[in-house]
Amino acid sequence: RRAAQVRPAKAQAFEVNQDQFLQITDMNGKQVACVILFNLQDFDEMLSVAQTRSANNSLMLRRDDGIYSNRRERMFTVIQDTVGRHDMLMPTCNARRYLDDYGIQGHLNCHDNFVTAIRERGYDIDPDRMPDPINFFMHVAFKGRGELDIREPLSQRNDHVLLKAHIDTLAVISACPQDQNATNAFDPTDILVRVYA
Repeated sequence: RRAAQVRPAKAQAFEVNQDQFLQITDMNGKQVACVILFNLQDFDEMLSVAQTRSANNSLMLRRDDGIYSNRRERMFTVIQDTVGRHDMLMPTCNARRYLDDYGIQGHLNCHDNFVTAIRERGYDIDPDRMPDPINFFMHVAFKGRGELDIREPLSQRNDHVLLKAHIDTLAVISACPQDQNATNAFDPTDILVRVYA
């Protein structure tokens, strides 16, 4: 069993072996966990939110749904979900996003967090090959003409998702640093991650 507290605006990488469980908990409420996944034996196979949407025939992620790779292999199954609202449309935030949208130079961001966490774990993956994420607990609504409306997460203290791994996986999890809009209710906080059999 491994447990780690991912600090606000930071990320950590976790090895999750086949048949192990990955639990992601919003410790204080209203905090997004931005998650990307790689096949631990072959980094060319990675999370695909497009394949996940297609395989589940849904924009939403629900209990018993699969999470799929770019090869349409099932990487995880959602076993428990106490929130029921997550995002599979928005990309990983990066430095350019904060510069373009808010005029902020060098803001902490999930993309750079991912790259750092992967390197700290001893792996080498090209920074330009980070897949689009699943943003657990992120609340994105749709307006009348299809515009995206980022709202505060519905997650409350200790809400969580529990996933079961179908392959050996490198899971990289960022406690999203977005503090310029409602993504994290303007106040990034901690995410708790547990890996266990």
